[in-house]
Amino acid sequence: MRDLNKIIINKINLKNKNNFALIIGSTPSKGARSPTLWNSAYKHFKKKTKMFPADVKENNLGELCNYLKSNKYFLGSSVTVPYKEKIMRYLDSIDDNAKSIGSINTIVNKNGKLFGLNTDYLGSISTLKKIKIKKSKQKILVFGCGGAGKACIVSVMNYFKNSQIQLFNRNGAKLKKFVKKVKIKNNNSIKAFSNL
Repeated sequence: MRDLNKIIINKINLKNKNNFALIIGSTPSKGARSPTLWNSAYKHFKKKTKMFPADVKENNLGELCNYLKSNKYFLGSSVTVPYKEKIMRYLDSIDDNAKSIGSINTIVNKNGKLFGLNTDYLGSISTLKKIKIKKSKQKILVFGCGGAGKACIVSVMNYFKNSQIQLFNRNGAKLKKFVKKVKIKNNNSIKAFSNL
């Protein structure tokens, strides 16, 4: 197995036989807060697990994923800019909702297979379920079509049945392209608006 430090730009020290997680991006070592947060939680729960930032060049993404598949101590990873879309081609499977959104932000290692999902979607759909709004014949307005905005759009489309969903984004072309790509599973009517 190739040394991880020959695949990524920054250097990390993996301890033998200890579980680990990563945050993958172009430069997460220069300010990502996830390692501090997760390492504090691992310490609190007395886990011999550590999260590391992994700065990687785009041309090494495939090799990094192959390394992670072959390392049984790799648990999973956050994915940050600019690889939330680009890394998808190297994964073994992707959650259907993440496919609709067009990006992932989390990778889970399932017995040497890398599974991608989008936690923005999971958070959005969970919130909709908690507030217990009637699912049909609603008028819904969603602002934005960025990363989290796309996740909210897909969760709204999946949750509300037979509803009128209106979407607003500053960049109308981006919004129309996304709506055209997303598969509508219900009897929703979708209208897209922009100020451009």
